[in-house]
Amino acid sequence: MEINPTVLTNEFNHFFINSVKEITEMFQEPTLTARPIDPAEPVFSLKEITELDVAKIIGSLKNSKAKDVHGLDTNIIKLCKESLLLPITHMVNLSFKQKYVPLSWKMATVTPILKSGDSSNIGNYRPISILPVVSKVAEKWVTKLINEHLNKDHSLLHPMQFGFREHHSTEFANCLFIEKIKHMLDSNPCVGAVFLDLKKALDTVNHEILLSKLTYFNFSMDAIQWIKSYLEFRKQCVCINGVKSTLLDVPVGLPQGSILGPLLFSMYINDLPNTCGNVEFQMYADDAVIFTSAKNIQEAASILTSALVPVNEWLSKSCLLLNTTKTVCMMFTKQPLDIKHSGIFLEGQELEIVSKFKYLGVTLDSTLSFKSHIKKISNTVKFNLNNFKQIRPFITLGAARMFLHSMILSHIEYCITCWSLAGVNTSKTIESLYKKSLKVLYRKPMSFHVCNILKKYKLLSFENFKNFKFACLMYKVLHG
Repeated sequence: MEINPTVLTNEFNHFFINSVKEITEMFQEPTLTARPIDPAEPVFSLKEITELDVAKIIGSLKNSKAKDVHGLDTNIIKLCKESLLLPITHMVNLSFKQKYVPLSWKMATVTPILKSGDSSNIGNYRPISILPVVSKVAEKWVTKLINEHLNKDHSLLHPMQFGFREHHSTEFANCLFIEKIKHMLDSNPCVGAVFLDLKKALDTVNHEILLSKLTYFNFSMDAIQWIKSYLEFRKQCVCINGVKSTLLDVPVGLPQGSILGPLLFSMYINDLPNTCGNVEFQMYADDAVIFTSAKNIQEAASILTSALVPVNEWLSKSCLLLNTTKTVCMMFTKQPLDIKHSGIFLEGQELEIVSKFKYLGVTLDSTLSFKSHIKKISNTVKFNLNNFKQIRPFITLGAARMFLHSMILSHIEYCITCWSLAGVNTSKTIESLYKKSLKVLYRKPMSFHVCNILKKYKLLSFENFKNFKFACLMYKVLHG
């Protein structure tokens, strides 16, 4: 039976709003604590934006034809940039001066995207928000100012928070986590880890708690008042094939798809690691992991079970909910073990133990062999390489290079500093695909020796490609 498009969009909108409401109704009224401004420390306040700043921000926006609720997109803003610089600068500065964010900046258009599973199940859809384009200019500027403030005092953000921070990346987070695991395994035979999964983390953020926490980052009252206005009275509609639902209020949470939201969330959960000092803690926004070394699996399970108690209490007080079905654990060991039960409990429920887990884009396994990760990369690269072979005769060398870097090398080089230390036999497949891609690029037969290509076009061998990536990482580390 065909469903009326308007009925469908309204069903989706009510579902997205109510699914968050069901979670937030589980929490008690929060206890708020604020800290007075410390004039001896740098105070965060909103500074006026100039036309030059607006021009830079508009130029940095990603090209997109996705229309916001007003029918605008970033392509239109970029095209008409010269005419819009003055009015946008005036509007943003007026917003800062009045400590008020216009309602027209707070209306989101949501597109439901199927995650996986049955397409007829509304619970299998993820809401992707498109926010008003002009509001992104203000958000980018405020995000820049907050980052500058946080970087003045490196003790403001927890050192193990890697998400949405300057000079931090998923590569660095993965490298540090993996090296810590290896270091622990040098001293103890087992390292236990719990990968925390928060249910609708950004959607359930309590505004009052967030505003009170901003005082601990020495935000001025004017800045807090502006962020309060930024958060409140938000609305959203769902749009499918050009048909929009009615607008509904979004009373809690941070705006999905926003520029400022992820940074505010990092500040929201900044003090979470302080809840348990007996285990290691690492975060990338809402992707958090706790881990510890132990003499055996039972000891690791006991330590992690104890650590989860204060973690869960902190999350409950902060109106965040652990998803126990997706919160999993892994036991890292030097030799593979067949472990059926984790022995790690959360509120009486035993957590699932897994032999591999995708952490920040890298598939980890219990012995850090990276076989699963390399296999996944190989399958992706093979598929793209076959397409490359088909289209290469019909495209220019410049277009071919673009395809090579975006569709093949990007998959190979992502976090290569983490997984390329696997055994030589394990990474042979990737090296072979790397060579084949160069032969396709320069339209050489597969029997052609790759050394001739490397020499003629002054390219890096796979080994030197890896060394180059390691050198880049070390340069970044040595230079802050």
